[in-house]
Amino acid sequence: MSLIVSLFILYGTYIQSSSIEKSIKNDAGVMADLVFQNLYTVMKNGGNKESLAEIVRNLEHSIPSANINIIKPNESFSSFVNNVFDSKKADISRHEDNIMFASPIIYVNECLQCHTSSKEGEAAAVLLMEYPILNLQISLKEILVMASILFLLVIIVFFSMWYVLLKKYFVKPIKSLIFQMNKITNHNDLEKKVLIDTSIKEVKEIEQAFNRQNEELILSYNNLEKISNTDSLTGIYNRKKFDEYSELLIKNTKRYSHNLSLIVIDLNKFKYINDTFGHHIGDDILVLFTKLVSESIRESDYFFRTGGDEFVLLLPETSAIEASVLIEKISTKLENNLYTNDELSIEIQASFGCAEYGIDGQTVQGIIAIADDRMYEDKKQKKLNR
Repeated sequence: MSLIVSLFILYGTYIQSSSIEKSIKNDAGVMADLVFQNLYTVMKNGGNKESLAEIVRNLEHSIPSANINIIKPNESFSSFVNNVFDSKKADISRHEDNIMFASPIIYVNECLQCHTSSKEGEAAAVLLMEYPILNLQISLKEILVMASILFLLVIIVFFSMWYVLLKKYFVKPIKSLIFQMNKITNHNDLEKKVLIDTSIKEVKEIEQAFNRQNEELILSYNNLEKISNTDSLTGIYNRKKFDEYSELLIKNTKRYSHNLSLIVIDLNKFKYINDTFGHHIGDDILVLFTKLVSESIRESDYFFRTGGDEFVLLLPETSAIEASVLIEKISTKLENNLYTNDELSIEIQASFGCAEYGIDGQTVQGIIAIADDRMYEDKKQKKLNR
């Protein structure tokens, strides 16, 4: 708004100044011609100095707002008038309260009959006219032109400002949002926060809503991933995760020449427990068994439920001998922790089979097959010892 007001003032001042100057030049030009014609007529009819002064007084009386003087070359006056004598061209001088217009009166051929010592084209005198600024008026046409041009300027400035504001506060932020959205191509990118550089509340709310949606998507993805990779009853990894991790661990073991052992675990008499005491008791025993084994292994070990009562342990950086020590540790823990409730006390028993990568096989299927065979041998041996 301040810019528009400034333009209005500057343009209005310019129009006023140019219009005043134009008006003065036109009026003074007409007046100079009129004075010259009157002076020429008086001089042609043998008029004297008093007659010329009377003509000037009559002109001033007919134009009360103007002060008219005829300056001769030998009369001392301002440098402004002297410049008009030298240049032989009309000029305007602006002052605080008035504007002065000076127009040269040039000798023509007819003047030389009396002024024999002068030459055609020389300045005989300067017509000096003073106009009070307050009495000057601008024509209606010029006012309309000024108003039309100013209105056009206001429209241009208004729409230019709107264009800049829209581009800065709406178009640019929306483009930034679209650019950042296009960079989100997988679930890992959802963690990147979208940031929009804007002070517009509504646009900022779009940013916040989009980030909240991404956070909800991350939670949903993590929940789905957990559901797809873990056993819903025991909370440990399932068969799908075993297939994924076993291949990965074997690759790392082969690449860095590390040890990797595998233990297959199968609960004994689990079908009998389900049939005798009910599946809810069987579920409780599975949960307790999982808890006891989880407490016996390292954080770097991986525990999987691969079937109803079948489990697998993947043990990185572990030899078959070290895996056998872990089996003894788990067996002792099971013996010392019976499943009990208000009516029952059940001992949890399991059979174990161990195999080491490289010694017992070069693939996941190979070492599982060996571990399964050893687990079944352990199960047979425990039946014989009862």
